[in-house]
Amino acid sequence: MEQKNLLEKGIEVLEKLKEEDIMTFSQLQKKLNIPKTTLYRILKTLIDKNFVSYKDKKYKLGYSFLSYTKKILSEIQIREIANPYLKKLCEKTKETIELIIPYNDEILYIDKIESPESIKLVAQIGSRYKTLHASAPGKILLSYNKDIFEKFIKSEKLEKITPKTITDKEKLIKEIEKIKKVGWAYDIGEARIDVVRIAAPILNYDGKLIGIVSIAGPHYRIKSEKIKKFGEILKKICNEISEKIGYEKGVER
Repeated sequence: MEQKNLLEKGIEVLEKLKEEDIMTFSQLQKKLNIPKTTLYRILKTLIDKNFVSYKDKKYKLGYSFLSYTKKILSEIQIREIANPYLKKLCEKTKETIELIIPYNDEILYIDKIESPESIKLVAQIGSRYKTLHASAPGKILLSYNKDIFEKFIKSEKLEKITPKTITDKEKLIKEIEKIKKVGWAYDIGEARIDVVRIAAPILNYDGKLIGIVSIAGPHYRIKSEKIKKFGEILKKICNEISEKIGYEKGVER
């Protein structure tokens, strides 16, 4: 049987267990009409990966699904809670507002409110980036996730994306320390020429980074005097989102 057919059969097994909750081998085999040897192989693989559990000669969905469900629910929750704040931020700044989440050692764009201006930054939902040193959102991830920061800083070199990208590790370390103190980050043309991004963290109830909000626009509109102003506005908005999610007000970040 081809790998594709095996995958399809495996999905059928999971779907049936979702419908019936608990089933015996013979019940599964009868309902799905899968050859016994094939069904046995599929179930063994699913059990090994904890997608199916086996007890008292009966099968049911395993606990591996919980981690996926938790991830999806967390993403849905943060989008729903943050959306009105993103709109409010867009109204105040007139720039594109992006919602980003940490995704392993990358940043993943999951929502956006586009600037009403004719010339604007268009964020691509679903975009993922590993070049954390080159953008304000990436620097926030490095600032608020010690494990990712240590892993990233040990990499062989910092890729030069534009002439303004930080490629010196000592300089990056100093910038990360500064970001931790002020609570927000910015970059001017470090990831994209003539593009400014300002970013701040969203933290959950135990202080863990679960999201990043970014203001993005052209440099000719976001000059130096606006960067600090927008940074403080953004920090305040992200504090409000964090508190809505359960972050304890008044705890040092």
